[in-house]
Amino acid sequence: MPALALIPSDGPSEQELAEAEATVRAGIVADYVLAVRTRDLLGQLAAEYLAKQIDQSTVDGPRLLDELAGLNLPAAA
Repeated sequence: MPALALIPSDGPSEQELAEAEATVRAGIVADYVLAVRTRDLLGQLAAEYLAKQIDQSTVDGPRLLDELAGLNLPAAA
């Protein structure tokens, strides 16, 4: 379980927010990969749902659902 971080009263810096977002995104990707490998459909759907929620909240960033979909494509030779 990740440790809690104290946020200064003037709010987190952009770097802190970017690091937190990257950590959350990486966790969702890891959960998705594990669910696919273990054929856990509920876990896969949960990761896709969370990815969709993130995509809706960050309209100008990279699409996490696209990243998850790309994991299912065969690697280029």
